[in-house]
Amino acid sequence: MVSKKTKKKDRFHAILSFIFSLGFWIPLLNIGFSLVSLFLAIKALRLISADSKKYGGMGFALAALIISLTTFIGSIIFGTIYIYRRVTCEVVA
Repeated sequence: MVSKKTKKKDRFHAILSFIFSLGFWIPLLNIGFSLVSLFLAIKALRLISADSKKYGGMGFALAALIISLTTFIGSIIFGTIYIYRRVTCEVVA
C-alpha cells in the first residue's frame, strides 16, 4: 500500500479573517474588526489566486469578505442615521 503525503495548504489568513469578521457582535468595535477582516480576506484571496497549490481557505475568505462588507456598510449607514437624528433632536427609540 502506497501512502500519499499531501502537503497541507496554508489557510491562516483566511481563517483569521473569518474569526475577525465574527466581531460584528461587539458594539463600537465592529467597524475596526470589519476593517481588519476585510484586509485579511483580500490578502488571503490574493494569495490563493497567486498560488492555489500552496494556499487554501477560499470559502473562509469569501465568507469573511461578505460578512465584513455587510458589517462595515451597515455600521456606517446606521451610525449616520443615529447621528443625524441626534443632531436634529428627533426622538431616538
